[in-house]
Amino acid sequence: MGNSLFLKVDAWIICLTLLVLMPLIVKWGNGMRKKFWGPEDTDTRGGINSLMGALFGLWGFMLAFSFGQSGVRFENLRSMIVDESNDLRNAILRTDFFPDSIRNVYRVELRKYLEERIAYYDNGGGDLTPGKSKETLPSTTDQLWALTVTLSKRPDTHNPADDMTGALIRLFDISAKREALLNAGIPSPVSIALILLVLSICFVGGFTTPVIQKKEWIVVCVFSFLAAMILYITIDLARPMEGLIRPDAGEAGIVGLRRLF
Repeated sequence: MGNSLFLKVDAWIICLTLLVLMPLIVKWGNGMRKKFWGPEDTDTRGGINSLMGALFGLWGFMLAFSFGQSGVRFENLRSMIVDESNDLRNAILRTDFFPDSIRNVYRVELRKYLEERIAYYDNGGGDLTPGKSKETLPSTTDQLWALTVTLSKRPDTHNPADDMTGALIRLFDISAKREALLNAGIPSPVSIALILLVLSICFVGGFTTPVIQKKEWIVVCVFSFLAAMILYITIDLARPMEGLIRPDAGEAGIVGLRRLF
């Protein structure tokens, strides 16, 4: 997910902080109005209402763009996990074309690969992050590849080894594509700009309101909650291995491969 400090902070922490900050920014903006405008100034001065509308429009545009990108990325990842499950299933089934002694060796290594992938998806948001789990896979992939290369040079196992070579190449390729997709989330500047814009809207809203009474505070709190919730969903979709919204259908396909053993 990158090295940005913003990307390392949980989405719920970002949005909970934002939920608290928005009413405070509104109050601060209202206080600044009372400080710089006299009591006789009861209406907003020229251009501020237009600025408020422009800020809302810009925030809505950026939010729609970010949400759309997060949704597409989430669906692509879920589809990619299903493809990875199919490729791994094909590799497991191809072991049946080898003699029992070789078949058993393949199945042991493929079972290790499967369990490493299940741990990857189960703990993507916990202590075992995608970056750490990548370090445990090369030994298994290297052993699978070395075994296949050796068998391809033997006349009695040449043909099934060639078929296994294609299956492993597809499996390794889909794994690399998935890693690239996970590292290509929504850029941090876009998410930060969304937060700064909504805080600016809160400040301008407070600054242009002469008196904020109880009913106005209800509107402010509802807006703060909705804005924080939408931002949470947008950020969470962009982090499918870490948040509450996960590609469960694809992960279930990976776990279901255990029955082949």
